[in-house]
Amino acid sequence: MIQKFRGILLIIILILLFYKLMRELEICPGCLKVWASPKVWAFDRTITHLIRYHTNPEITGVMKGITLLGSASVVFSIAMGTISVFLILRRQLLEPLFLTFAATGSWLLNELLKWSFHRPRPTVNQLLHITGYSFPSAHSMVGMAFYGAIAYLLWIYLPSPRWRWFLTSSLILLIVFIGISRIYLGVHYPSDVLAGFIAGGIWLTCCVLAFNAVSYRTRLVRNNLVN
Repeated sequence: MIQKFRGILLIIILILLFYKLMRELEICPGCLKVWASPKVWAFDRTITHLIRYHTNPEITGVMKGITLLGSASVVFSIAMGTISVFLILRRQLLEPLFLTFAATGSWLLNELLKWSFHRPRPTVNQLLHITGYSFPSAHSMVGMAFYGAIAYLLWIYLPSPRWRWFLTSSLILLIVFIGISRIYLGVHYPSDVLAGFIAGGIWLTCCVLAFNAVSYRTRLVRNNLVN
């Protein structure tokens, strides 16, 4: 019950943060133009300058590789592999469904948000040619939801605390660097990435709450059958 309350509280906080960011950008569903407040413009400009201050072919190659890990094709390929492992090792559908909903749901929700807000891509020199709308960042949102879901499963199932901390920390760093790569490559504003992390966090928390609820009911049914 406490965990459920914390999850709901986190969702409320993240929704309020997303709404605050929308207000700062002065965007709304169906609006054809997006106006950023001076604070957001300063934030976007400062972060973009810091990340893109030193651009060279070596770093660009690394960033392109990192950004691939947040693409839909790679995420769904990793999802299929991870799902297969869970089906073979645990022979249960709950974990595969959890990962499927985390990845697919975040991608579909991002498509809906992008077509609702119509924010154009940055006008800076893009190191990767991308079309479509910018807000929120799909790579950041899907990365947060999917890799966050894997991190959650590793945290609750791995018996070794050392490996739990190492692998979940590595996935958190991966999520952060996926967002950084989008800014470095010039295809997203920092505020797009921040919005993607927030929206992905909302969807991930919803998936975790649903996963825990179904898992709890499944254990109750099994205990009743055994007894």
